[in-house]
Amino acid sequence: MIAEDDPVNSRFLKTLLFRWGFDVVAVDNGVEACRILEQKDVPQIAILDWVMPGLDGLEVCRRLRESERGGDRYTYVIILTGRSEREDIVTGIDAGADDYIVKPFDTKELNARLHAGQRIVDLQTALRAANKKLLFMSRLDPLTGALSHNAILDDLDLAMYRSRRERQPLGIALVDVDDLKGKNESYGRGAGDQILQDCVRRMNGCLRRTDGLGRLGGDEFFLILPGVDFAKGSLVCERIRSAVSGKEIQFGDYLFRVTVSQSLALWDGSAGVDDLVVSAQRNLAATKDRGENRLERVPLPGEAMARAV
Repeated sequence: MIAEDDPVNSRFLKTLLFRWGFDVVAVDNGVEACRILEQKDVPQIAILDWVMPGLDGLEVCRRLRESERGGDRYTYVIILTGRSEREDIVTGIDAGADDYIVKPFDTKELNARLHAGQRIVDLQTALRAANKKLLFMSRLDPLTGALSHNAILDDLDLAMYRSRRERQPLGIALVDVDDLKGKNESYGRGAGDQILQDCVRRMNGCLRRTDGLGRLGGDEFFLILPGVDFAKGSLVCERIRSAVSGKEIQFGDYLFRVTVSQSLALWDGSAGVDDLVVSAQRNLAATKDRGENRLERVPLPGEAMARAV
């Protein structure tokens, strides 16, 4: 972006930058410059004249830096001015500018400074992308690719907030891979790892984009099912049961028929995250005591016992 109130200088700069391969938007006052720099897709480099109508270049720079504070975007700012005293340069840098060019400027110097700024912008863009990838990876269970223990519970807390605010039901389910310990002992941990990975892939194929799947630990997984009642939640769980058990899982020369036991619950609107998880885990333990490959629901208040599906 060029912010320059002199039309001759603005046109000259715009012509140069187009020739050097930059996309350019030009404004002639500080207020319009601020408006553009506050938008979502802002220019990555801004050349600001010091003296402009509305707001001068330094004030635009100060407001820009304040708006970027704590965020993940950064605009490289060059102050363009006829002031060449050392105190002026210090003032411009203190206002948040990255570079300072005195009029009349040498075009080769401007070109070099712009490309130096572009390199910095490109590095910052790559760094932001890497940080986002690291943040994303930190939320995943490294073995299965499902959400990690902490991430799925964080998402449950957010789902509870949305459920309360939107007055929509919220279902959760615990899914336990039956007899995984026995397969690990008989065929090695590699077999168990393969089973967990295949189970996650099959479970993901049964879920909506709005649902959540995380690994609580070991062979136990947690589902977040926004907007479902017991009937709809049971359909999701039945799809998972069929998807997991419908086809054998291969590990080397071995084929395993795998089943899962599930506990389905609806949030009552008041229980906390820990209470809800503990209640579902207790019911899942009771479910497995009655046999494998079962789906049972956590009883509603006043119900004597869970109902097998």
